[in-house]
Amino acid sequence: MSSKQRIYSPEKKQSCQSTPRHTRLPSLQEEPKEFEDVHVIKLISKTRFPVYLATTSSTRQKFALKLYDYKNGLPNKYYINEARFEPLDHPSIIQIICAEEETSITLSKTSKKFSCILMEYAPYGDFFEFIKATRECLTDKLIRTYFRQLIEGLDYLHKNDVFHLDLKLENLLMGTDYQLKIADFDLSYFKGDSDILSKGTKFYRAPELRKGRCRNPGAADIYAAGVLLFVLKCGGVIPHPEDTLCEGVNLEDLLENDPREFFKKHLEIQGRDFFFFEPSFRELFTGMMKQDPRERMTLKDIMKSKWYIGPVYSKDELRVKVKKMLDLAKAQGN
Repeated sequence: MSSKQRIYSPEKKQSCQSTPRHTRLPSLQEEPKEFEDVHVIKLISKTRFPVYLATTSSTRQKFALKLYDYKNGLPNKYYINEARFEPLDHPSIIQIICAEEETSITLSKTSKKFSCILMEYAPYGDFFEFIKATRECLTDKLIRTYFRQLIEGLDYLHKNDVFHLDLKLENLLMGTDYQLKIADFDLSYFKGDSDILSKGTKFYRAPELRKGRCRNPGAADIYAAGVLLFVLKCGGVIPHPEDTLCEGVNLEDLLENDPREFFKKHLEIQGRDFFFFEPSFRELFTGMMKQDPRERMTLKDIMKSKWYIGPVYSKDELRVKVKKMLDLAKAQGN
């Protein structure tokens, strides 16, 4: 990464005139940190915008490097969108170290122009892989611990007028201390933006986001968080498939109109006993999943709910617990 390339700053975002208008995020820290001499080690996430493990020659510290192709000689609009969230600073959010609008990166011995974002590295992967490897070991106490971290991260974002709008297991990472980290803000919305870029991800997104009628992005995040709560509780099982019947039943409609039958059907599908979904969990989940965003629980409601305020692991307890789980999963080949 060339030292002469500037660090992206929100004030300069309008240099890409073809992108939708965005509102500048107020600075939450005094100075961005600049890192030079970044060296790519390997690909760690093959998504629309690939993420590489990288290091610097000066510190040897590991980082995640997200790359965006240039489009018609201009920075990618999704880079423009994500880079402005560099000031965000919270334990449950992946820290953006710095962003560069134009730089040359060498991949497979070929140098190419990219926009890039250098981020905190989460060495234990995403929660999709975590759930896949440990689904038989998940307890309510562990699920609640991670769900609280998610809600605390969302509370911080929403208080700063930032709305993620693409929450899913793959966008929740596990940091060095086994804490949950919200990642990937390329589709996120900041209050005052002229457009909502995101339509969410199938199976996680709120119905209004799916239909392109989102007027309350905070409520859309709460719906997705409700889906994540259910998926964590059920070891990877989604609440309902979009616009598809499950064993002849529309689970989405059942959840809205007859929650008791919804849970009964899921107990049958998953082979669980009656007590698997305790009343306080049912109340929290159904409150977050209302079809009408005006009827959904707010973050304050969630934080006051009976299930939410139950026991959680301390930071040290979580580190010991999850390390043992991952070590066991690795030994078993999961």
